Formats: sequence, structure tokens, C-alpha cells
Amino acid sequence: MTPSGPGALDHGDDDALSWGDELDASHIDGPSRDASTIGSEGDLDDDPDAVRPMSSASLIAHGVLGGVFLLCSVGWVALVGRFGYTFATPVATGLWRFGVLLAVAAPALWFVSSIVLVPATAMRRRILAMIIGALVVAPWPLLIGAGA
Repeated sequence: MTPSGPGALDHGDDDALSWGDELDASHIDGPSRDASTIGSEGDLDDDPDAVRPMSSASLIAHGVLGGVFLLCSVGWVALVGRFGYTFATPVATGLWRFGVLLAVAAPALWFVSSIVLVPATAMRRRILAMIIGALVVAPWPLLIGAGA
């Protein structure tokens, strides 16, 4: 049901497909660049306070590597579920459980710490740190078949 009358707004079908303009209350401008900096990335590299959006490739790499780290955590949970542990002392049992906790949390901790500790300006180093981390915290016994 659409309102009618003199106070009703007349929106055409094409209004739903428009992005609006500066007069729209929900309009937000993105990062602006001068005409002199368009096409030259050297000016952005010289200014350490310049805000550069993350490229599509690095955003996809972050998503894929985040999924790999999530799969590593799931793999450790599946691997630990296969083992039955019986230890003689409560200390040994507690250390086993602490190790299991670290094994499951390590992929998430590596992912978050690589984002926090490696600056966004060094995107290649950040992606490399994530790739190395995915190899380090992978559930290798599950991957090579030793956990079966």
C-alpha cells in the first residue's frame, strides 16, 4: 500500500537504482584525492598519514587466509576428538588440556596478531606472515594421515 495525497513522496521505479547525491542524508563521501594525485601513487607513499583503502586482491587474500585459519582450528578440534587421553596425575591431564586449548586457539591468535602487529602499509609482509602462520599452525597429523 502506497501513501497518496499532497504529502506523499513521488518515487519512481528508477530511484531504487540510484546512488543518491550530496543532498541525500545517507550520502557518504569516500576518501578524496586531488587531481594532482590521481594516477600517481608516489604522493600517497610520501605521506605516512594518507589513508589508502585495501585493494581487492589483499581483501580477498585476507578472507581466504582467514578461512584457512578457521579450517585449521576445526581440524585441531577434530584431531583432538580422536584421541583418548589417560594420565596418571592431574598435572599431566591439566597440561594436556592446556595444550589442546593452545592448539585450537593458535590459528585464530596468529591471524589476529598478524593483522594487529604488521602494519597495513606492508601488505605483502602481512600476507606472507599469514601464509607462514597457516603452515605453522596447520593440523599436520590430520593432514598427513597420522591422526587416523
